[in-house]
Amino acid sequence: MDPVAEIIDARQAARQHHDPHVDVCFLATVTAQGRPEVRAVSLRDIDAQGFGLLLNTTSPKWQQLTAANGQCSLHMLWSTVRRQYRVYGRLEPMEPERLQQYWQRKSQRAYLLQGMAELTQRYPTREAVPFPETLQGVYLYPTEIDVWHGSPEPDDRLHDRRLFTRTDAGWSFCTLVP
Repeated sequence: MDPVAEIIDARQAARQHHDPHVDVCFLATVTAQGRPEVRAVSLRDIDAQGFGLLLNTTSPKWQQLTAANGQCSLHMLWSTVRRQYRVYGRLEPMEPERLQQYWQRKSQRAYLLQGMAELTQRYPTREAVPFPETLQGVYLYPTEIDVWHGSPEPDDRLHDRRLFTRTDAGWSFCTLVP
């Protein structure tokens, strides 16, 4: 049983149900003083390499991740399909080609297009716009995944929880609840 494949399927189902948070995850880090911090970030993709994120290397979260040797946690909640996932692991660099693809996609959003008129003088095509040197693409390579499945009957509060742990042979799991 592959929990990453399950998460990919659940995300697709959430997308079909028009879940407003299908492209959102919550990144948890810890400050140098030991205070936990959580913030919403865009979930770019999920595949065998991990959970794709774009982070700025000048941000406080990047500094916290660097201090923790890339160890962090992501949380995803897609209430339309009653699924919740906590993913633990370490960050791994994203390939430059993938980062460039994400940058090109991001540069086409409406809020960035407003400034494109000024940049057209300097950069005649969208492809010529360089992404910031401080932009870093990473994957959270999962080592543990806590899976929560809610009941189809929202009023009964029943649920199923499993903890998946990556091993050399793949994934092992244990049931936490019921």
